[in-house]
Amino acid sequence: MSRLSLALLAAVSISAACYKDDTSSSSNNRKPMAKVLLTDAPFPFDSVQSVKVYIVSIGVSTHADTGASADSMSWVTVAAPHRQIDLLTLQQGLTDSLGIGEVTADQYKAVLVTIDVDSSEGIRFKNGSPAVVRWNGSGRESYGSFVEQPISVPDTGAVIVIDFDVGRSFVYNQLGDGAFDFFASIRAVNRAATGSIAGTVQHDTSGGGAAGPVADATVQAWGGGPNNWYILSTGKTDAAGRYRLAYLLPGTYIVGVEPPSASSYGAALDSSVAVNRGFETTHNVMLSAFRGDVLIQGATSMLVNRTNSLEAIVVTAQHQQDPGAVVGWANLDTGILQLAVDSNRFARVTSKAVGTGRIVATSGALVDTLTIHVYPDSSAGPSAPR
Repeated sequence: MSRLSLALLAAVSISAACYKDDTSSSSNNRKPMAKVLLTDAPFPFDSVQSVKVYIVSIGVSTHADTGASADSMSWVTVAAPHRQIDLLTLQQGLTDSLGIGEVTADQYKAVLVTIDVDSSEGIRFKNGSPAVVRWNGSGRESYGSFVEQPISVPDTGAVIVIDFDVGRSFVYNQLGDGAFDFFASIRAVNRAATGSIAGTVQHDTSGGGAAGPVADATVQAWGGGPNNWYILSTGKTDAAGRYRLAYLLPGTYIVGVEPPSASSYGAALDSSVAVNRGFETTHNVMLSAFRGDVLIQGATSMLVNRTNSLEAIVVTAQHQQDPGAVVGWANLDTGILQLAVDSNRFARVTSKAVGTGRIVATSGALVDTLTIHVYPDSSAGPSAPR
């Protein structure tokens, strides 16, 4: 038998909605970070004192959790702490040991976290008042963790890290009533198989005043691939602008930085930050003043002879959407695409030939380019246009 030690890790994120939709964007068009500007109210970590969740137990299984199969699966309990954990105290890779249990040396493909909703204190603001939390359940509730790759436990044992993402688990002000809605966002990894990303976030002088650190900025690591990016890890900067995204599997990540909601600085995005097993990658970020943005909402790939809708969304320097802003449209590749403008912010694009085309939307000095890849329609048979 192998002794398996588990630790709990939590990270704070401001992204609050539409995660499944966001992750479909590729790394070369800024869509993941741009859409953050238009989501529901961010997690107010600058005004929250504690986020306490009562952890009952952690179970593991050698069978993959498909969702529907969880109730019928065989689970081995490896830790049963039966206590509250303040997730906000776990930052910069800090962990809280939940216990040690014995399991057979094997590969574990599913991890189940059971919490007691009724015993969880929930969220308190810095003035000590309790926040309203809608747990979407009562009593003991079990939640499957995202296991990116099977967790290998050798005869010598292993340490499994449970990453409980606070900001994405507690969605703030979704109904406009200042409450939090709980949707568990948890992942599990073998600590020995991971590396980390760390650095500082600073702002330049473009917003006036001297350059300096950005506190309470949210840093996110996106994993996956060109057509399937998803948030894997989030964290926030401390008073000195330092951050650390720990327990990431080897690979190349998109790293996005979003300043606090009251900041006058814009977001940053880097699509090629490499992580190696057992090492920490240094990634420092400099933010500049946010002057506004325009975003084209539309598909980045089409079959030939198809028509898709486009919408231009303009965001002001105050991070507010401006539906009345004047938008200009342009088609840079008329041999590939045909553009029809329906109204100020809405247009249609038709794919004429296989290739790559570009549609541009402008609003004052703001510009966004949507690159669209057009592919042959194999379902049309040999007579399909080439």
